[in-house]
Amino acid sequence: MAAEPGWENSLAAFVPALRACLAGDLTGFVDDVGPAANARLAVRVRRGAVTERCLVSASGQVAMRLKLPDAPPPEPAATAYFLERRCVDARRLAAPDGTVLGWLAYPAC
Repeated sequence: MAAEPGWENSLAAFVPALRACLAGDLTGFVDDVGPAANARLAVRVRRGAVTERCLVSASGQVAMRLKLPDAPPPEPAATAYFLERRCVDARRLAAPDGTVLGWLAYPAC
């Protein structure tokens, strides 16, 4: 699954799905989101050296998790979504009311 250019620009709409796929893992991050069958999203999650494909509804109902043992590592400077701020130059994602939804940074952060 290759990252769609500009996926991070629509990220606020995907936050429930991204949070569900990360399942509270503060060490993991998402580096790709795209459409999947049955009105689901395909989310690529990186947890340490393990890459996982998560199929999830936009509202956050996880349908499947699949480990991808042969997945290449993410590009160090690619855009990634994190639950917590992990580097000084991370960009905060906020809801209109100011609630922090997550952070955009890069995998090598």
